[in-house]
Amino acid sequence: MEFGLFTVFDNYKNQKESFERTPEQFLHEVLDQTVAGDELGYNAAWFAEHHFSEYGIMTTPQTFLAVAAERTKNIRLGTAIVTLPFKNPIQVAEDYALLDVLSNGRLNLGLGSGYLPHEFAGFNVEGKDKALRFNDSLAVIEKAWKGETFSHEGDYYQFKDIKLEVTPKQTEMPIWIGTLSHNGAGFVGKMGYNISGVPYVACNSLPELKEIITNYKENYRKAGHDEKKINIPLALHTYVAETTEEAIATAKPHLDLYLDTRMYGKSAKYEDLRDREQVLIGSPQDVIEMLKKYQDAGCDHVMMLMNYGGMPHEKVLKSMELIAKEVMPAFKENAIEKKEFATAIKG
Repeated sequence: MEFGLFTVFDNYKNQKESFERTPEQFLHEVLDQTVAGDELGYNAAWFAEHHFSEYGIMTTPQTFLAVAAERTKNIRLGTAIVTLPFKNPIQVAEDYALLDVLSNGRLNLGLGSGYLPHEFAGFNVEGKDKALRFNDSLAVIEKAWKGETFSHEGDYYQFKDIKLEVTPKQTEMPIWIGTLSHNGAGFVGKMGYNISGVPYVACNSLPELKEIITNYKENYRKAGHDEKKINIPLALHTYVAETTEEAIATAKPHLDLYLDTRMYGKSAKYEDLRDREQVLIGSPQDVIEMLKKYQDAGCDHVMMLMNYGGMPHEKVLKSMELIAKEVMPAFKENAIEKKEFATAIKG
């Protein structure tokens, strides 16, 4: 099991619970948390991209990641996700190739087709053909990263005789596609990419999640891809304290705020996610036991979402430290596999 941080960048105004903070304050807090994650031995830090809403204020993760790369040494830096239908694929290829170089080959690239109607409206992009637009965009990016002169004549994007002068440092850029639906995961498996996602959004139980992952792996294998390259990161709201009671008392109001202000799935509460085993909130032993269940379901990497709902910075750092001290050591038996995967994707 690998351990990562995940930030959606939800930031609220005029909340009665006094969880308010300025965007500037939050951005700097997340940078400090990323540096702390690097020092504590977390494998990766992942950052969401959203637009036009306080649900997510990070609009250009490549800019944020460039700053994070300068301040860290070992932690891998990921996007979760870059929404391809909103962008020119050549610009995406250029920006993230440059970021991979500046980070010394530490980029984890998560890509997706988007799901929020107000974002499609804001960019004046039709959502009905988002999957086709995504596939066309990804084909352009893959061609561009070969570093050769190429042309592309797709349904959505056309380019003639262009070449990138800066290509990714990694020989093979690790790419994750955001999906946890049965059909979506199966299709991505056939394509030979990794999947990632947020379990509570896509499924109602751990057994259902395991079925989705099993279906993904079967399609991946049948298409002839190398199963050793599979790495499945899953995002779970997390807060760890010395006792179960302390963790719940601290995390519940922040998680409920996050769920109440989400762009979909607003009816859920902490208790719903708890009963479906879709949170990591509790003592170190509680979280270890839950993570072993996710490991059994096929999760290779937990993306710990800890700064949700206005969670105070100092409490996020305290939870991070406790996880590094008491949770991560329980999974050290996977250290060799983690090292082999990191070496494979860096090339």
